[in-house]
Amino acid sequence: MKRFLLLFCLLPFLSQAQATLTLAECVDLLVKNNLTYQQGSLQAEAAQAQLRQTKSQILPQIYIGADQSLNIGRSIDQYTNEYIDQVYSYNALGTGLNIPIFQGFKLQNQIRQGVLLKESAMENRTAVLNQQTVLLMQGYVNVLATKALLEAADQQVESSKQQVDRVGKQVNAGTVGSNLLYEIKAQLANDVFAKVTALNNYRTARLALFQRINIAPDDQVEFEALAPKDTTVTAANAIEIYEDAQKTFPEIKSAELYRQSFSYQVKSIKAANYPSLSLGANVRAFYASTNANLDYFKQLNATRNGSLSLSLNIPIMGRWVTRPRVELAKVQERQAQNSLDVTNQLLRQAIELAVLNLNALSDKYSAAQGQVESLTASFAVIESKLNAGIANSYEYSLAKANLAKAQGNAIQAKYDFLMQQRLLQYYRQGNWQGVF
Repeated sequence: MKRFLLLFCLLPFLSQAQATLTLAECVDLLVKNNLTYQQGSLQAEAAQAQLRQTKSQILPQIYIGADQSLNIGRSIDQYTNEYIDQVYSYNALGTGLNIPIFQGFKLQNQIRQGVLLKESAMENRTAVLNQQTVLLMQGYVNVLATKALLEAADQQVESSKQQVDRVGKQVNAGTVGSNLLYEIKAQLANDVFAKVTALNNYRTARLALFQRINIAPDDQVEFEALAPKDTTVTAANAIEIYEDAQKTFPEIKSAELYRQSFSYQVKSIKAANYPSLSLGANVRAFYASTNANLDYFKQLNATRNGSLSLSLNIPIMGRWVTRPRVELAKVQERQAQNSLDVTNQLLRQAIELAVLNLNALSDKYSAAQGQVESLTASFAVIESKLNAGIANSYEYSLAKANLAKAQGNAIQAKYDFLMQQRLLQYYRQGNWQGVF
């Protein structure tokens, strides 16, 4: 009972703790629920199953067979090989095996190809997860940014409300005209409209993030803020980052493994031009109802027979199908090489752009912060003049609009910079360890 009461008392705190999601927790939900990543996982499982199927072809083929027939009219007695004209039943049992000994290394090359395709699919699964994680991180940062913009818009509304209240008192006291009050109320209406727009943007960003991790939207869930990271990089580092990324990025590994698989496909196709050798064996026995002298099991024992065969197949003319299949495989290998080159190019361009954006966003964020500080001081002066009756509403509205725009730019630059820091850290490491 005491444990129950303790749990009941802690329940509000537990539910409150669960109402905040971190970026790492969102990634865990992405792995669990994202259908695009699940599709990549299924492709990897299919490649694994295909490899097991190919390996199974090396194993001996063992079978057991049974035949049961009812013969009517003129036929051959299976026991005496004489012609008879009667109704009789025939039952045969047999077992055998077939072992491929040599097929021009066809199966061995198919297995090597299957191993590469399986490894390529596994790397591709990781690549899909990385792509979805980048999109998730962008959505997560967008939620934080739109929330900050909503809070800034709310502050603008509160500031305008205070100004409306202050000017209203001045109008009642007769120190200013009522036209100023109407103009300040118009500014308040503009701020309210901007707040409604910011709220809609925030809700849209939250919905997109919930859909990315494939869980039901919950207004009670909050997302943990991100801290800045120490990222110092110059344009010259882009080449070093790209060279390191070539060795670790799953997109590159997957494309390279896929390209390599075609060389073994060519070898397995060419194996059709080589002789093949196989070993076969079988044992059979039968029972015929025409022999009434022996019962079922004795007749099976009396009729047992077997064979052992070694089969050699030497291809002479194969309808010229091997050559075009080899040509097709070589074209596919060149296509895979082109895909690998494109993947390398896209990765290099993405890293170059990430380095450029990080430096640009750092400068932009610093400039935006300075702009906010200057316009905050300027707005404070205009607001003081308005309260003293020596500034008009146009100057006030213009200063307020400029400050709101600067605050929005600073907020957006801040979160773009945080996003770019994490993205570049991912490019430098080749994994997400410590990025979140």
